[in-house]
Amino acid sequence: MKRVICLYRVSTVGQVDHDDIPMQKLACREYAATHADWEIIDEISEKGVSGYKVSTNARDAIVEIKKRALLHQFDVLLVFMFDRIGRRDDETPFVVQWFVQQGIEVWSAREGEQRFDNHVDKLLNYIRFWQASGESEKTSIRVKTKHSQMVQDGQYRGGSLPYGYKLEHQGRTNKKNQEVRDLMIDEDEAAIVREIFDLLTNHGYGTNRVAQYLNEKGVKTKRGTTLWRGTSIRALIDNPIYIGIYHMQGVQSEPFEHLRIIDDNLFQRCQQTVKGRSTKNFGEEAVVFRTDTRSLLSGIIYCGHCGCRLCFNHHHEERKLAGGGTSVYDYETYRCYRKISSKRTCQGQTVYKAFALNEAVEQQVKMFLSKIESIPRERLMELASARNEETYKVAFKQAQKDFENAEKQVTALEEEAVKALTGESQLDLSVVNSMLVKHRAKLEAAHTAMEEAQTRMQAEKENAKETKAQIDELLSWAECFEKADIGTKHLIVARLVERVDVSTGYKVHIKFRISLKQFLGQE
Repeated sequence: MKRVICLYRVSTVGQVDHDDIPMQKLACREYAATHADWEIIDEISEKGVSGYKVSTNARDAIVEIKKRALLHQFDVLLVFMFDRIGRRDDETPFVVQWFVQQGIEVWSAREGEQRFDNHVDKLLNYIRFWQASGESEKTSIRVKTKHSQMVQDGQYRGGSLPYGYKLEHQGRTNKKNQEVRDLMIDEDEAAIVREIFDLLTNHGYGTNRVAQYLNEKGVKTKRGTTLWRGTSIRALIDNPIYIGIYHMQGVQSEPFEHLRIIDDNLFQRCQQTVKGRSTKNFGEEAVVFRTDTRSLLSGIIYCGHCGCRLCFNHHHEERKLAGGGTSVYDYETYRCYRKISSKRTCQGQTVYKAFALNEAVEQQVKMFLSKIESIPRERLMELASARNEETYKVAFKQAQKDFENAEKQVTALEEEAVKALTGESQLDLSVVNSMLVKHRAKLEAAHTAMEEAQTRMQAEKENAKETKAQIDELLSWAECFEKADIGTKHLIVARLVERVDVSTGYKVHIKFRISLKQFLGQE
């Protein structure tokens, strides 16, 4: 009797759930029963293992079967189809050949025995796995395309559920008429999300400070623990789902208002505030400073003589009065410590009253914002118009069409190559192979062009969103600056002002991060 080992493999967990392995077992057992001298001594299953992405050297099942082959513990390796052994054209054909060289017969319940008696057998073996490899590539592209379409259609693809949302049945069914669940806002969690964005954007909190705040309040994470971290807060605010947008690997949907928790303006402002950067129209990076202090200019004020950064100081003194009793003096200053430590290296003033400098800078910021406010909103919004967006959409559709045509041509030539090899076609195999190489190159180039067009189209959308967010932010600053508390003013000044240089006699020079002419495209 010939000793038979059966190998079963499925690539995804979904195939396991749909009883794909039992189907392979039944087919292999029925096929083995047709051979009177065969006896199945073992059945080995691989679940959720890709035959294309994972090398056979990294697959425990293949490694184990190879060891048993070297020990002559079986005579026949039986699979449902040969691609269950693998789908890599640069590896799997040689794995099959290795088993045969060890005296092991390799059989498929659907394709028969793979032999290596002559050159044609070797060529057929290679072509079989070459085709399987191509099918894997095309399947991968189809899956990515399908997922991209699901994103654009606003369908939940699975995976980790974002904080602030829940899954509910809304009456939608899939192609198999099975009811599926859709993403919906969880109002209790959504209130926490809004508070997180507000603390980060309007109250000067950092991500670690927000995490500590939530832990102290006993707010539970999606996993049901009170273990918030700064990294989880950062990941949360990076997710565009909070403005109603699904996303996947650079592909984004249009906003779905029923999923929106945060408005676009607050979302963009939070991104800029936390990441300590401005968008390209703001020029250089904007550093966001602490706001748990009464110092309006900390981090951006410098000595106009030596260039040293000035430090904020708060003084509390009790002075004795001539007639008896004491008087309390509270005052704040900015000091040049280079001047204090070495007078010769700085010719400027040592101490400046904080109130006077704060007031001077506030007046300049008010004037800047009043100019912004005086410009018609329609004029400002012209900057956000996506003039090239429609052009990029047309380019993407054409690139997609070219890719689909190239894919059809490659598939047709692959089929023709097999026919030429088996004698079903009158075409010369060398001619077909030559054409196939050229069309595969065209397919790859078309796929690259399609991805580039999609990237340009998405970048144009993002540019328009960012510009609108900047405009909304500037207008909101102009509206609220006059009555804002010190924390909010600090945030606004830090975003608008790059540096303040002060010289003897309270001569102040302010360098804004942008100019109005630059913002309006007049330079």
